[in-house]
Amino acid sequence: MKLWRGNPSFFDLLRVSFLWSLLMAFPQGKAQEISYQQQLDSVLYHYQLSREDSLSIPKRLQYVSISINKAEILQQDSLIYKGLMNKTWLFGKIQEYDSAIFYSNQLYDFAKRNGDTLFMIKAIKKLAFYNSRNDQLATAFSYYNKVFKMARLHKDSVEAGKNLLYMANIQTALGDYSGSKTTAIDGVKYMTNTLDLRCLSGLYHIISVANREQKNYKEALKYNTLAIALGKDSTAINTIGVKNILIFKNTKAIILAKQQNYKEAVSILRKLSSDSIVQQDQREYARIIGNLGYVEWLANEDNQNTEALLLKALRVRKKIKDVEGLIASNIYLTKYYLDIDKEKALTYAEAAYQNAQKIKSLTSILEALGFIFEVKENTNAEAKVFNQVHQELQELNQSNREIYAVTRYENDKLTNENLILKAETARKERQQVLYIFGAVLLFIAGGFVIYRFRQQYKREKIREVYNAETRISKKIHDELANDVYHVMTRIQHDVQDVDEDVLDKLEDIYSRTRDISRENSGFTTGNAYQQELENMLNSYGSAQTRIMSKDIDQVNWAAIAPEKKVVVHRILQELMINMKKHSHANIVVITFAKNKKNIKITYADNGVGIAKNRKIHNSGLRNAENRIKSIKGTFIFDSDKDKGFKAKIQFPN
Repeated sequence: MKLWRGNPSFFDLLRVSFLWSLLMAFPQGKAQEISYQQQLDSVLYHYQLSREDSLSIPKRLQYVSISINKAEILQQDSLIYKGLMNKTWLFGKIQEYDSAIFYSNQLYDFAKRNGDTLFMIKAIKKLAFYNSRNDQLATAFSYYNKVFKMARLHKDSVEAGKNLLYMANIQTALGDYSGSKTTAIDGVKYMTNTLDLRCLSGLYHIISVANREQKNYKEALKYNTLAIALGKDSTAINTIGVKNILIFKNTKAIILAKQQNYKEAVSILRKLSSDSIVQQDQREYARIIGNLGYVEWLANEDNQNTEALLLKALRVRKKIKDVEGLIASNIYLTKYYLDIDKEKALTYAEAAYQNAQKIKSLTSILEALGFIFEVKENTNAEAKVFNQVHQELQELNQSNREIYAVTRYENDKLTNENLILKAETARKERQQVLYIFGAVLLFIAGGFVIYRFRQQYKREKIREVYNAETRISKKIHDELANDVYHVMTRIQHDVQDVDEDVLDKLEDIYSRTRDISRENSGFTTGNAYQQELENMLNSYGSAQTRIMSKDIDQVNWAAIAPEKKVVVHRILQELMINMKKHSHANIVVITFAKNKKNIKITYADNGVGIAKNRKIHNSGLRNAENRIKSIKGTFIFDSDKDKGFKAKIQFPN
């Protein structure tokens, strides 16, 4: 709905007049619908006005109150939530924290009645924040602890870590450095594996400050370095916040000064004081020059810069009404004048005390009173206040420790229960894995047995073929070839009655029979295999045909299975026979190569080749393909008429 920017009351009158005319024109049911919609529009209209930045906060508060009241009449829960969220924010904006707390409680009660966990958490967060701003640190700590417990329950590591950061900050403000360190270290555990660099760097900073106050400067510097190191690039620095990085560097200078490394501390502070970002932020600028003046005084009490720097920092802080900063400036000036001008030292100590009372900083009150005791004669009244504040601070810190101690115990208990549950789950998972592993092992073993059986079967088939070929070769040689030879001999002794053509045919039959016998003859697959293979290849050479075998000794034939040797021998023999019968090549090159997985043999000749349409009908090549498949290899050939013949044989080691 587009907002009309005129007088709201006049706008309402126009809407009422218009809707009244509609009520007169429509039946009662329809009129009720229009009336409801008109009221709903009015809720939204006033809510939108409450979010207008151009309007004053009091006016916006007026509009949001109207919106909430109308939403309650219509029982529009979502609009009530929106209104209360905005109303608390507006009161916080003008620092009316009591009112912000009051309406945050209303938000919590309303969410609790509706069983709305999400808005209950939002309300508790607001109560924690506004109580902290209202200097109700113990109450704020308790609320942050509640949010932490909820975040932990929902396994929201980032939210858990953030709330531990807020809790540790409160403990630091109350001077409980032991407690703040413990809380912050717990926070780091939640944040380590997240991308929230701002929160993680803040936790490191708190641990660093706690160690510094406990005079553990080595650890203080360690965690300070971790905080600064997170800002490794411009993106990370923007995430953490440029001002926070400057604060970390300022803290580093103070730690170095505590270690009496004044030279490096002064160098850091001077560099920071000239930083353009620092100079634009009067609060930070005053902090830096105040620290610079104090550290230079620690390095050399007679230096000429300290007094001017401390007074300048004081003036800046007065101008911007930085009460917390004024406490620090007055404490520094008290220390500076303590041994040279008691009256001035007392003036600044009392100023620090007054400012500490304004913001109810118990630790600062005690620090200021400590200096007043040193320079003032009659301090009965101050001593009474000191005892009261000290007692209150002790009780607050003890209360906070007890609150978090219970939470920590619950956290440890939950962690232990989770560990036990994880251990039990892991045990069951291991047991299940063992069952699965056993089943898989049986399956693999069965598969392996089947595989070995099949491989054994293939090897036996290859051996059977080889043995059959050898038997046939022997039978042809011992019986058929010898018989043919005897017939030829007898005929030659009685040549007068025999036709010369018959003798030639018998000679041809004998020659072919002898070739068949040689082609299928046996050979060793043992240590002499390489030599026999070379002899076989060379046997097909002649004065017209040159046979060259390259790198045959690069293959470790002793590691090759016997059945694979048989296949290689027969395939190469098929190729040599094919060359002898059809190719008429004068050069044949057989190249052997080996890699991690395969053995590769390349055959090439410069013969007449084979026409493409005849390739598939070549029985020798088909035999070669069938043989190589039996050892999971490949046989690829390429040839064309008058372009020679090439073949590639490859099989696994």
